[in-house]
Amino acid sequence: MTDQRTHHAQSTESTPTDWPKGVRPISMDGLAHIGVGAEGDLFWDGKPIVVRKGFTLNRLQNAGAIVVGLAAVVAAGAAAVSAYADLQTIPATPTRALDMKEG
Repeated sequence: MTDQRTHHAQSTESTPTDWPKGVRPISMDGLAHIGVGAEGDLFWDGKPIVVRKGFTLNRLQNAGAIVVGLAAVVAAGAAAVSAYADLQTIPATPTRALDMKEG
């Protein structure tokens, strides 16, 4: 097998066919570059390995998120107004002590 490594930590072993182009197995010598921190964080040559997974929404998804957010705000406002209206319809009843004084 010809040496097609682009990094000294790559192995010369054959690469699985379903791996992305340019990705190779790690060599035994390459294992010395990997470190593990006290909390399980991975390091390569002393530098932390950071994996970032973000996402972006397209215009339709952004519009949908705004509509749903506004609907939630309107629903919360309607629930608050409804609760206030219900509170206002509860009759104020005199306490038992006041009933005794009148009778």
